[in-house]
Amino acid sequence: MANHKGGHFGKILDIDLTSGNISTKEYDEALARKFLGGTGLATYYLYKEVPKGTDPMSPENLLILSSGPLCGTECPGARLSVNFKSPVSGGLGNSYVGGGFTSDLKWAGWDMVILRGKAPKLSYIYIKDDQVEILDAAAMAGKDTYETEEMIKEEIADPDAKCLVIGPAGENLVPVAAIMSERFKAAARLGGGAVMGSKNVKGIAVHGTGAVPIAQPEAFHKAAELAINMSANIDRAPGFRQFGTALSLDQNGWYDTQLATRNYQTAYYPDVAGLGGEEATRNFWQKHAACPGCQIHCMKFGVLRGTENHDGLIAEGPEYESGVMEGSNLGLAMLEESMPLIELCDALGLDNIGAGNAVSFTMELVERGILKPEDIDGIDARFGNAEAARQLFEAIAYKKGKAGALLGQGTYAMAKQIGGDAPKYACVARKQGIAAWDPRTARAMMPTYALGPRGGVHTDGGNPKGIADRVVGSSCCLCYFVPGTWANRANSNIIDMLNPLCGWTIDDAEFALIGKRIITLQRAYSHREAGDSRASDTAFDRSFTPLPEGPKAGAKWTKEEFKKLQDDYYAYFGWDDNGVPTEKCLKEYGLDFCMDSLKG
Repeated sequence: MANHKGGHFGKILDIDLTSGNISTKEYDEALARKFLGGTGLATYYLYKEVPKGTDPMSPENLLILSSGPLCGTECPGARLSVNFKSPVSGGLGNSYVGGGFTSDLKWAGWDMVILRGKAPKLSYIYIKDDQVEILDAAAMAGKDTYETEEMIKEEIADPDAKCLVIGPAGENLVPVAAIMSERFKAAARLGGGAVMGSKNVKGIAVHGTGAVPIAQPEAFHKAAELAINMSANIDRAPGFRQFGTALSLDQNGWYDTQLATRNYQTAYYPDVAGLGGEEATRNFWQKHAACPGCQIHCMKFGVLRGTENHDGLIAEGPEYESGVMEGSNLGLAMLEESMPLIELCDALGLDNIGAGNAVSFTMELVERGILKPEDIDGIDARFGNAEAARQLFEAIAYKKGKAGALLGQGTYAMAKQIGGDAPKYACVARKQGIAAWDPRTARAMMPTYALGPRGGVHTDGGNPKGIADRVVGSSCCLCYFVPGTWANRANSNIIDMLNPLCGWTIDDAEFALIGKRIITLQRAYSHREAGDSRASDTAFDRSFTPLPEGPKAGAKWTKEEFKKLQDDYYAYFGWDDNGVPTEKCLKEYGLDFCMDSLKG
């Protein structure tokens, strides 16, 4: 059955945690070409194998770790796709993490790992090529993500293994929990850490010693060499290599004014001068770093010096998202305030976007008098109070007190519970707290927030075609920064590598069809499970109110503009006016098995 010429082994490691049974599932080349790998192939298995209406925290949910055909090869920018039914949205849960895990998984001979059921006790999994063990993790209970990863490597005596782990937030089944890797890398959005915790899995380690098969080595190496050279020689944006994504902190705070500030009340924040890449270069960063095989080295490591409470703290960041969500959006103005919070979220295993969104929402509600300090255990949650933010993040991760019970649900559920005027200030899309770009000025973020396959995220692409193209790259498991260096050759480079790698003949038309197919499959899944449609594809209230200050004061979305955005998006994919895939488009895309989704 596994008749693949290259790029795929056609083998899935299937682990039933309840019974302890470990087996191999195979899939054929036709399925690989149809969905590629990564999120595409994983969504296929979620749709087929997770029964409709499954509780995301139940053993019946799946946690799928999926690599792509380009992972483990010369192609730069490999990452892992993590997939599940989301405890946040109730629909598709999908997030990505960089680092070495995805390549080692491929080198171990596996394209994908499916975790099903629930382990009878806290456990971790060790994959060494085709040898797989489920091991006791009792000693790791309650440990943070840094300690857990080190303990796993020490116990298995394999310092070269790559790990995925959860912290206290995941163990406590907090919906805004992340899965962490290599200390600072996160698969964070939509609650994968909680799903991993619900399965009693504290960590997964993998070490592969094989190689990915290549159908036409000479042609593949030539195409990969071109892609590598473009990534090495073209800066994604002026200054990106020097400053990483923190470049956007300074840029968005001063003149693009896209910087989420004080729960998106404004997007203009002069105090970003103490938070961004220029300040980090002067007083924090010590080293550039990169994921394996990547020429961009967007990661920046530093040491805090001369601070009262955090002197000597070693941390990675700020990245744009973490720098905003644990910086300007909390009203903070200095790296010595924001970096310890970023580090804390990583250690606790929290999604720093989702958790940061909930904390900034809380701060606005307190300042407006909608929440009282006594509602959150007496914490003085006001903008600019870094100590209050620390207390709230810890409360979330440990489900501690009133604050933990309230904020740990995430912004959407908080607003629903509080009621009254609270929902007006909840900045969410499809039940997930949005990312760090204000869509009134970062207008390309509105389609990915409100209409993209996951909702609330910032990385799904900026228009219908861009979203379809992006999901092809994501199904190959490419970090989206890398195609950014390929500019107008992005799709061509992917095709030129995929074809000789896999022995295929994909052209531009098939590339576009694959993108539409995968996005429509994701939509069918989330429509079936969460009712995703025009009614749920909404923008938060603040999107339609003018920005109050800055160079782009007055910017906003109108209801008419947003309706056109929806209409154009649905039309591009061939869905009906309600945003639901039609029988016609399901047949056209080869998704006949999704017909049941039309019934909701």
